[in-house]
Order: sequence, then C-alpha cells, then structure tokens
Amino acid sequence: MENRALTQISRRSAVSGVLLAPAAVAIGGARAGATTPPVAYTMTPIAAATDASTSTEFLSGLIAGFAQKTIKEVTLHPLDTVKTRLQLTSTRRGLLDPALYKDVYSGLAPAVVSGAPAASVFFAIKDSVLQQLKPQLGDTGGTVAAVGCANLVYWLVRNPAEVIKVRRQSGGESDSAAAATALWREIGPGGFYRGYASNVAYAFPVDSSKFVLYSAIKDAWRRSKGGAKLSPLEAAVGGALATMAAQGVSTPLDVARTRIMTLPADQPAPGVLATLKAVADEEGLRGLYAGLAPKVARALVSGALQFSVLEGVKDAVDAALGVKR
Repeated sequence: MENRALTQISRRSAVSGVLLAPAAVAIGGARAGATTPPVAYTMTPIAAATDASTSTEFLSGLIAGFAQKTIKEVTLHPLDTVKTRLQLTSTRRGLLDPALYKDVYSGLAPAVVSGAPAASVFFAIKDSVLQQLKPQLGDTGGTVAAVGCANLVYWLVRNPAEVIKVRRQSGGESDSAAAATALWREIGPGGFYRGYASNVAYAFPVDSSKFVLYSAIKDAWRRSKGGAKLSPLEAAVGGALATMAAQGVSTPLDVARTRIMTLPADQPAPGVLATLKAVADEEGLRGLYAGLAPKVARALVSGALQFSVLEGVKDAVDAALGVKR
C-alpha cells in the first residue's frame, strides 16, 4: 500500500510539474501548485480528493476547451456563415434571401483546425490564471483579468484562420489554401493578423460579461440546490442565457471586426471606432445590428453547448485527478 501511495504521489508531482510550465508563462511565473503543498500528499489517502491547483485547472481547461470548441464549430458554423453574410450586406439582404444559405459550411476547416487548439489554450490560461487571482481580486475581478490574459493568446493562435474563414464565408474566396496564398502574396504575414485588435476588442467584453453572468447564475442556482452541482441541462440553460445576453449587446463590435477582416488587400484597415462610425453614418442602426437574429440564435445554442460540455468534461477530468471543487 505504501509503494502504491508513493507511486501515486510521484505521478501527480510529475504531471503537475510538466503542465504548470506553460501556465506559469501565461500568468507571469506563478508558483507551481501554490494551493497544494507537497507535504499534503503524504497526509492524504489515495482515494481522498484534493483541492484544485493551478496545474489541475490548466489541464482540465485544456481538455474541456478543445472538446467544447470542436462541438460548437461543427454544429453552429452554418449560423455563423449566415450572420457574417448579413453583416457584410446588411442593407441589401433579408433572412429569406436564398443566397445567404448557399455553401453554409464554407470556411469550416480553418475554423476547426485553429479554433479547437485556440480554445484549448484559452481555457487552460483562463482557468489557471483565475485560480491564482481569485483570492486577491474576487470572482468577478479575477474572471475579467483571466479572460483578458486568455484572449490575447487566443487570438494570436486563432486570427490567421479567422481571416481566411470570414473571407470564405463572405464569398470572396472558394478555397482556404488559395485564400491563404493570395493573402500572403498581396499583404504578407501581416495580412493574417488583420483585425487582431478588433477581434480582441470584441471578444474581451463579450467573454468577460458572459463568464461573469454565468458564474452569477451558477452560484445562485447552486445555492437554491443546497450547494449541489448543476446538471448538464441546468448548465446548458445558464450558459445559453449568459451567452445570449453578452452576444446580443456586442453585435456592433462584431459587425466592425467582420468589415475590417474582409477589406480588400490594398485597402488599409481602419480602427474599430472609425469602422463603427462609418457603418452608423451609412447604414444606421440596422447596419450596426446586422445579423442580430442568427447571432442570437447561435448564441443560445452555443452557450448551451459550451457550458454543458465544459462542466461535464471538467468534472470528468477532476474525477480522474482526484480533485474536488
């Protein structure tokens, strides 16, 4: 029994050390396992659960982020395509225009190939940073700071494929490889990061408000259940409400980033505020909220999928690592 316990401790320590290295870089050198002193291993029976640490949060976020993003992209890509096309031609198309629904899976490959790893990194960083900052900043402050750190890295990974995806959805390109080659030839490597600032400017307030709202809904729901965890259905409902609210009010920022990423290669990319002003002047409120209907519909399904999968996968990883929350 003693040998088995030592083996369990050794494996845990090795995994924690390996996983913590990227997390420490992301959060500026946080100490490994700060909330789980090594001596505790010798005092804890094998079957007993331990508190979550930075390394376990990093691992569970890494796996859960990859799983939920893959499911979301495959399921929701058609709605995303329709929304993108409406945002580009908001004053000329209605939801009944059949052209909106042609080749709705255009751009799926780059979205999945880059989206799943980017989301994996996002949740790994967000969850591990939140684990470190929550005691100092509280749940809301820690969440906002963690989302900000995670978004900067997420869009470094995601932006190149996002540019290609949006260009394909808009109908400007018919092949992802050809689109990437043309973009490189016309603009160079900087073309793949066109819209990076607008993507971060859009994603940060949306993700921050979404996760803060979901946390509040989750905490209130758990209190009403006497502290019991949310079921997958309850997590889906809470996630859908939080995501719908956050995505709905952020539509003008989404319109701006879409317009910036799909500008002709020879046209300089304007800033977010300049783009919003131009859309407002030329198209009014309708232009600023173009694509709202499919965007809200997508948000409802996206939030339900995201948070139910996140909760389920994180619970499974926690059980495998012997972590309690």
